[in-house]
Amino acid sequence: MTLFPERVKKMMGSSEVSILALVLILIAVGCEGPRLSRANLRPGSHRVLIESSKLELSGFPSVPGKKVEVWCELAADPIRRQNGLMHRTSMPEDMGMLFIFPAPAEQGFWMKNCKMSLDIAYIGDDGRIIDILKMDAPTVGQVSFPRYRSSQAVRYALETNVGWFARQGIVVGDQVEGFRGPPGLQPR
Repeated sequence: MTLFPERVKKMMGSSEVSILALVLILIAVGCEGPRLSRANLRPGSHRVLIESSKLELSGFPSVPGKKVEVWCELAADPIRRQNGLMHRTSMPEDMGMLFIFPAPAEQGFWMKNCKMSLDIAYIGDDGRIIDILKMDAPTVGQVSFPRYRSSQAVRYALETNVGWFARQGIVVGDQVEGFRGPPGLQPR
């Protein structure tokens, strides 16, 4: 297989063809352009990192300090916080919702109109996980809904798929990065 058709070779000398071939190869190899990052693939999502204190895999020792990412929708205003993840039947495994309140307070979530069970981590102002709770989706006809409360005043909460924290080796006391939301965010 030849790199250039014969008519191109006739129009140019052999040294010009060689130079052109070299330039094209350099462009193809060296100029891939910007690589897509996961952030580019999750428009409208905010990246949160959690440094797990342990990661246990069957047959392998624990791995301390592994950083795990979760991409979050933000709920930083009263309407978004009130609606949360209601009426959803599924969510990608690496997605969640980060709730940001204007001031620390004892927070309580309920699962009315939620179609899937969730985990919630309450996060202190220092970025440490205070509580991790499993929140069960209500059953058909259920009229009373338990409140899943933080054990102390917090301003941040992260909801994920049920079991996500355990699967990632994340426990109470682990450190969270990006929990305040993007720079300049003013919760209402």
